[in-house]
Amino acid sequence: MEITKVVIIGIIGTAFSVMLKEHKPQMAIFVGLSTALILFLMLLSQVQYVIDVITMTALKINLNPEYIAAIFRMIGISYLVQFGSDACRDAGQTAIASKIELAGKITIVVISIPVLLSLFNMLIGLLP
Repeated sequence: MEITKVVIIGIIGTAFSVMLKEHKPQMAIFVGLSTALILFLMLLSQVQYVIDVITMTALKINLNPEYIAAIFRMIGISYLVQFGSDACRDAGQTAIASKIELAGKITIVVISIPVLLSLFNMLIGLLP
């Protein structure tokens, strides 16, 4: 079962990181980041499945492919920002983590503007 592997690798990576933290803090950060990256790569196939299902459903209901692409970009940015900010926090760099999160939020707003404009235009068209 995939989740069992994820949990075991996560626990082992955490244990190594905690043990290394006392003697070699730089290596502890590397072990933590490596573990997180391995876990992310393990889950990519499941993410691809979700993307495929959502894309097929959107095509069946004639949803504009640009909107789906924007949603996927926003989700991807969210995960990437979370990964990066968590890594910075683990290294004790909370100020950098906060700036990464701010940049992610701004990027998501910029990506969402065309979708929001289309929604507003559709709502205006429904008004009498």
